[in-house]
Amino acid sequence: MTETEDVEIITVKSHSAVSKMVTKCLTILNRNLDDSSSKINTVEIIADAKVAGKAITIAEIVKRRITEHGGIIHHTTRVQEKPSPAEVPTDTVERKHLQGEGYEKPKKKVDAQIVMRMERRNFVKE
Repeated sequence: MTETEDVEIITVKSHSAVSKMVTKCLTILNRNLDDSSSKINTVEIIADAKVAGKAITIAEIVKRRITEHGGIIHHTTRVQEKPSPAEVPTDTVERKHLQGEGYEKPKKKVDAQIVMRMERRNFVKE
């Protein structure tokens, strides 16, 4: 992140309203458009894998609204492992398979999240 970048993070939950999230994103991306500065307005939409569809819908609506009004937006999407809080071991004794064959129970599945970054630059008008 540079000095000319203003990144705001929006987290999408299962109970989040699409229309309110779209309004938040548009407010952030349209901020300071009249200034002659070359500041970059950036929003990151973060959602767990379960609600990735809702986050994608929000991003697509935002992109469509900006391009309808002649704006240009740069959009990148990535999937990453969800950061987990510090885990406290509940049991220090390792459990083994009943037959003693050295079978190890698979670890808990990895939680994923989608991160969509949208940037809109403020260009100097000639």
